[in-house]
Amino acid sequence: MERTSAEGISPERAVAWLRALSATWRAAEVPAEKADLLHAIYDRIVVAGRRIVFVRLTPSAYAHGFALALPEKVAVARPTGVGRAITTYDMPIEGRDEWLEAARRQA
Repeated sequence: MERTSAEGISPERAVAWLRALSATWRAAEVPAEKADLLHAIYDRIVVAGRRIVFVRLTPSAYAHGFALALPEKVAVARPTGVGRAITTYDMPIEGRDEWLEAARRQA
């Protein structure tokens, strides 16, 4: 997108933030570090039984374009020998439709 967000984040800054996410996740050596990273992205995850109803991102994650960048389907690997190897979850991102519509109007 050519315009900056309402919070003043440039597209270049948003892309840099997204690229750093991958490197930060790989570099995190303990579960607490990965939990801190997830808390910086996800503000709220609403679950009903085994289904994820929706997720709300943090204001910073929205400002950096994560509503468009994060997948709404995620695969979670389990340790070997514990049930199925991979489970897929739908994670509808609150506000994603509005972000997609805004991106379409910008194109």
